[in-house]
Amino acid sequence: MKNVLVAFEFYRSPLFEGIAKYAQDHNWHLSLDMLNKPSDIPWGWDGDGIITMVIQNDSPLIHFLEDCNKPTVNLEGRHFSPQFLSVLSDTKIAANMAFDYFRTKGFKNFAFYGKRHSTRGFAFVDECKRNGFNCPILTEWEGTWKGAMNMTKDWLKAQKKPLAVYCWTDYAGAKLIDMAHSLGYKIPEEIAVLGMDNEELICNSTAIRLSSIKTELQSVGYEGAKMLDQLMNNPELELETKYISPSEVVTRASTDTLTIKSKSVEQAITYMQENYHNFINITDVVNNSQITRRGLEKAFLSTFKMTPRDMLENLRIEQAKKKLIATKDKIYTISKAVGINDPRYFSTIFRRHTGRNPRDYRK
Repeated sequence: MKNVLVAFEFYRSPLFEGIAKYAQDHNWHLSLDMLNKPSDIPWGWDGDGIITMVIQNDSPLIHFLEDCNKPTVNLEGRHFSPQFLSVLSDTKIAANMAFDYFRTKGFKNFAFYGKRHSTRGFAFVDECKRNGFNCPILTEWEGTWKGAMNMTKDWLKAQKKPLAVYCWTDYAGAKLIDMAHSLGYKIPEEIAVLGMDNEELICNSTAIRLSSIKTELQSVGYEGAKMLDQLMNNPELELETKYISPSEVVTRASTDTLTIKSKSVEQAITYMQENYHNFINITDVVNNSQITRRGLEKAFLSTFKMTPRDMLENLRIEQAKKKLIATKDKIYTISKAVGINDPRYFSTIFRRHTGRNPRDYRK
């Protein structure tokens, strides 16, 4: 029976669930000395391998891992010694999903809330800048609750509204909702809040239910354990860091709004959302928007920096992603279900949007 230490800087339930599932499937013993109290590093531990999550560059956990000299796989920790292999959720894809999601709702003001060192934050800031928008950062306060409230109050007051805030975890999203709500802001009308990881117990426990990006952390944990198993069986094996793509944005009350001033644009988007699966085209959208095609395209470019055709394609591809992950339906069945009659054309635009064909994405 292999003895594997779970050495997290802080506890993440979905990650551990994935590890535990692999351990049960492969008859491992998990050493959980650090799970209840991460600061209690078990110096001198001697087992077969370690699954870790290190967030801080100066963490004493790094010295422990180096001292142990055991096969080690790092989950989610980014600022970390490159000598250890990693399995990570794909922050760039998540940032792209978050930005596109907010833009589809008409937001023009963006911000990030989280740790100063968060690569999730760096990715979102870069995505906003790449599309021509600024993205100020509210650093998560590590002192008293009163101090956090005062800093958040001053920071939110200085931001343009309506404001779309992307948070580095659901914990942070829940905290921001709590503070913004206490400060009298309307959520989501003035401040829309999007978390990350879709930890449902957290998302459904806030005053305004928290929308979140589902990052498949259980898969990160399971694949990390699988990678560690390969290393324990063959320490000389050459492996590479693995990235797990997030699957979808789960909408709840904290982002359930449209901030679009143009009635025609709002009508067009509503029509697309309700009819994308009915083989509609842009002529149909125009006919249901009480505006000329040229006028609608100008309004979309002004609001979203994309055309109505781009928006309709985005909507169909996002729905297709969900079906590829959640079902075993054939590709041509999914193509028809999202309103595209030609499976080859569907595969072409899917690759253009995601960089992969539908079968590889599902895999």
